[in-house]
Amino acid sequence: MRTYTVHELAGAPADGKGIVLVREGFSWPAVFFNIFWLLYKRLWVAAALYCALALVVVTVARSMGVGEELISVFSLVLQGFLGVAAHDIERWTLARNGYREISVATGVDLQDAERDFFRQWKGPVQASRPMPAKPFGAPVWPHREEPDAHGAIGLFPRAGG
Repeated sequence: MRTYTVHELAGAPADGKGIVLVREGFSWPAVFFNIFWLLYKRLWVAAALYCALALVVVTVARSMGVGEELISVFSLVLQGFLGVAAHDIERWTLARNGYREISVATGVDLQDAERDFFRQWKGPVQASRPMPAKPFGAPVWPHREEPDAHGAIGLFPRAGG
């Protein structure tokens, strides 16, 4: 069984068109076809960062006089890192584009996970309003009014008098 996270686009129609499932776990295609996989998934920022990082690793290694074998090892480590982080990069890009994670689905393949999710789905999730935060250092208890504002208790009209 594979696990998928379910992401919904805020304000999408209730027909399920704004729903995206992203697989959990290691991505072999991202390891073997790294830049092409990033471009296929439309992860433009990640593709640019990957190219820049690969270029920096090779440039620094060559300027330090490292052999070609060790540069290949560095490249394999970078590809392995991409395989581990590929689906997290995909989720990060979806979050940047206004999607929010709403559920988790499991299945033998993507279609089975979609069936599992839509069988239990009750429609779009309504976004709740965030509660206004109190400023740091604000008192925890509500402010009490002075005793004079309520009137005197006892025989005297004012406290102390």
